Amino acid sequence: MMIRRVGMKCLAVLAVLAVLTGAGGAARAATPTPDEVAHAYSDEEIIDGFMRTVFGAEGRQSTGVDIVHKFTGPVRVLIVNRAVVDRSAQVAKFIATLDKVVDNLSIRTVRREADANLVVFLIDRSAYAATIRSVLPPEFDASFMISNHCSGVASGAADGRLKSAVVFIPTTEGWRHTRHCMVEEITQVLGPVNDDWRLSNSIYNDSSDVPGFGIFDWFILNTLYDRRIKPGMTADEVRPILPKAIADARKRLKRLVATKVIDPSKKPGE
Repeated sequence: MMIRRVGMKCLAVLAVLAVLTGAGGAARAATPTPDEVAHAYSDEEIIDGFMRTVFGAEGRQSTGVDIVHKFTGPVRVLIVNRAVVDRSAQVAKFIATLDKVVDNLSIRTVRREADANLVVFLIDRSAYAATIRSVLPPEFDASFMISNHCSGVASGAADGRLKSAVVFIPTTEGWRHTRHCMVEEITQVLGPVNDDWRLSNSIYNDSSDVPGFGIFDWFILNTLYDRRIKPGMTADEVRPILPKAIADARKRLKRLVATKVIDPSKKPGE
């Protein structure tokens, strides 16, 4: 099985994880409170985003009933730089960010390929297609991935448990493009694999202008990794669980904002 990948709401969308970029950002005129950030989106909006991204997949090669896909054990990330512009440090920092802010997800970088179950290739644009073809099995139809600016693919068991993944990120087209690919592809191979043009507040939308890991996508990933959401669950099985999972996520988000782990005074990309 292989799958692919200024109202208060506006302020909360811009409340990106400060540790993502490490750059100092200018304070906004009105910084939202932890409670305002945690309640920037309604349950209905978050549930809609969850359903659109977790169920269904771009370029899916298998058929059947859509189910939850997620890692159930530690995710260990090997960063392989083959590009002229080396963004390994930024990718490592983003991985560390995910480990801090996504509950029940253990994810960190490793140095040896034997220890990794997620490999991130940083490559020149000119080597993008050739790298995908050389890394993936010859029987895998990579045409969809090659047609995209960046891509990722995860594999696992038929019951929805993800076991491994690989991500391909060109780094020679500017940091904004690289950052978008880094955030979107790395988080998508963790489970929310589908893009949807209707999600204007999500990076899982090729038409949106969300440049980084914002609050809306934080909710999607944290809800997915709630322990009550199991691999293999269908949409009908998940839906009754989501309100409680979202309520608990709001409590965690308030703590993260209050302790400045997530800093709403920073703009995405600063």
